[in-house]
Amino acid sequence: MKQNSAVLVVILLITILLVGIMLHSHLPGRRSPDSMSVRVYVMILEKNAAFEMADFSVRVGNALLTETNKPVLAYRGGPGEIRLNVQGTTQNWNGVKFEVKGNITLKALREGDYLVALEAFHEPGVFLLKQSPDISGVLGRDLPETLLHEDEPIVEDVLREAGASEELKKNLELREKYLKLWKETGNLSYLLAYRDLSYHTRTLALLKKLGKLDAVGVKTYVMGMIATDYYYSHFNEPGKKDMTLVFDNSSPYYGTIKATDGPLKSSLPFVYYPARGFNLYPVSASHWAHSYFLMGRRDLSMRILDQLMPFIEYRDYNGETCAILPVYFHFQNASIPWVSGYAQGMAAGLYALAYNMTGNESYLTIAKLFLNSFDLPLSENGFVTKTKYGVWYLEYNYYPEQLVLNGHIITLQGLYYYWKVTGDEKAYELFIKGGESVKRALPDFDTGNWSRYASIYNSSSEFYHRLHIRLLLWLYAKTGDETFMEYAEKWNSYLAERGLKKEDIEKLLQEVRNSP
Repeated sequence: MKQNSAVLVVILLITILLVGIMLHSHLPGRRSPDSMSVRVYVMILEKNAAFEMADFSVRVGNALLTETNKPVLAYRGGPGEIRLNVQGTTQNWNGVKFEVKGNITLKALREGDYLVALEAFHEPGVFLLKQSPDISGVLGRDLPETLLHEDEPIVEDVLREAGASEELKKNLELREKYLKLWKETGNLSYLLAYRDLSYHTRTLALLKKLGKLDAVGVKTYVMGMIATDYYYSHFNEPGKKDMTLVFDNSSPYYGTIKATDGPLKSSLPFVYYPARGFNLYPVSASHWAHSYFLMGRRDLSMRILDQLMPFIEYRDYNGETCAILPVYFHFQNASIPWVSGYAQGMAAGLYALAYNMTGNESYLTIAKLFLNSFDLPLSENGFVTKTKYGVWYLEYNYYPEQLVLNGHIITLQGLYYYWKVTGDEKAYELFIKGGESVKRALPDFDTGNWSRYASIYNSSSEFYHRLHIRLLLWLYAKTGDETFMEYAEKWNSYLAERGLKKEDIEKLLQEVRNSP
């Protein structure tokens, strides 16, 4: 009898325990330990040092990454703190091999699908992958679920609407050709060609998934794809950094590829960057228009300004309309699109000069809208920042700590042109304040034997050092401030100290005094 009672007690205890476990597992906010309610996807962004990574194989958790901008499942399990180790190898475009490392920690406090975007940083002897906060979070809450969709159908739809289906077909054929050559030969130049040809569609697809692709972006990527396709239809080797291509017979520089037999009729320059192909760069376009203007080729300057107009974006801020020339390719650690003060200031000045030459009021309207863009804060893709020197016009607005001397002064040139045409006091004030900033910054841009390209660098190339001298002479001619002449002469003496030919100060002064 006692034995039966003991058995009943054991059974009762087991029943209570099982019921307790069942109740516990169904309490609100509780999940069973073997729950598979969290999925974590990872992808390497085609950004920053990723452009230096040629062939790579990187494992992040359970994911094997061999492509950029492509999410792969790295973890599936319960919520909590998830740690993913990054380990792999890559080689740069010179064939030098590197390790790829990193450690990713994610606090997945709720069930759902997560995306962790990884950005590559090249440090001595290694590439480090770090989480990018821009495109990381819960899919469906922080980020659109479309990020998990395949690129191809998205690209096909966008380019079909843009009337570029045939160009996409041509691009696909070229990609297949160079990818096959890479696999057959192992020659990295073929892999680079493949990456060049893939850049525009990959980037377009990502922006579309994020809901950040507009009509100007589509036109820009189609033009970049056409330029890159043309190049690889005629040349088998990748280009060199800063190489330019134009679908015209005119260029202010030697060495430009003049594709007069190309599929476009355009005077706009397309600039090459490795693993990004050829891209429309508003900074280069405004520079070419300015160069033609100074050369007396007003017809070519006007042609570029007219052809740039479809690539201007208009936005409202604080009750006024602003015009911007967005840059749709990655440069350094940029997110896209980004904006350059160089192009903004020069556009304000050049469209004002176009009005002065033609009397066409539409040019003056556009010039005023570019001047308005100086009111945009950095958070709204603006390019004006406050520094210890005073106001500074950023050549690269995604990197506010990088104060570029030539880009800032060239922006001042555009403001000066605008003021000379319109008499607008706002433009004059922006010009004067910017000039005062240069004056205060010059001691820090002087190394004692050379000039700095930017505040974060210790030197500059000979080309930029000479450009600094010319720009300081321009500032002296327009303001009469002796400080600019003092530093122009000082930096000119540095050339002689290195055994280099000095600039002809008097001749340059005469030129800038006779310029607008």
